[in-house]
Amino acid sequence: MLARGYVWIAALLALNLNACGEPAGAPPSPEASAEAASIVSASSENKEGARQSPPPPPSDPLSIGSQSAKDDLYCGGLILAAYPVPTSAMSPTDEARLIKNQNLGVSLADTGIDKLIAEGVAHATHAGVISEAYTTVAAADLEAGVSRISMDDCIRRGEAIPPIE
Repeated sequence: MLARGYVWIAALLALNLNACGEPAGAPPSPEASAEAASIVSASSENKEGARQSPPPPPSDPLSIGSQSAKDDLYCGGLILAAYPVPTSAMSPTDEARLIKNQNLGVSLADTGIDKLIAEGVAHATHAGVISEAYTTVAAADLEAGVSRISMDDCIRRGEAIPPIE
C-alpha cells in the first residue's frame, strides 16, 4: 500500500543512482533515465494522459473510514501524545522504551491511513491532515483523562501489527 505512494521516489532514485555494473560516478544510462521518467509520468497522469491533482483532503477527517481505521489512528495519536519527544537527556533504558512506544504509535497511524486508502475514502497525500486530526483529539482526551480506548489496549493493538519484512 505504501509502495504505491512512493513510486516517484523509486523513479528519482533510478534517475540519480548508477545502473548495476557501471563505474561509480558514471551518469545513468539513457535507457534508465527514460524508464524512470516514464514511471514518474505514468504515476501522475490519468488514463487520458492528462495530469491530475490529488483530491482535496476531507473536510472532517475524523468522520471518514471504518471503525478499525479510526481506532488505529486514534490509538496512534494517543500513544504519540503520551510519549512526546523529551526536552532533556534520558537513560538508555527510558529512551529505548520511549522509542519503542513512539514506533508503535507511528505503526498504528500508518496502518490506519493504509486502511483508509484501501477503503477509497482518503488519498496518500491526506495522511498528514488525518493523522494530525486524530493526534490532536487523542492528546486532548489524554489530558482530560477521558480517552475512548485505554492506553493498554492501544499498546496491545500496536504490538499486534506484524513487523515489516
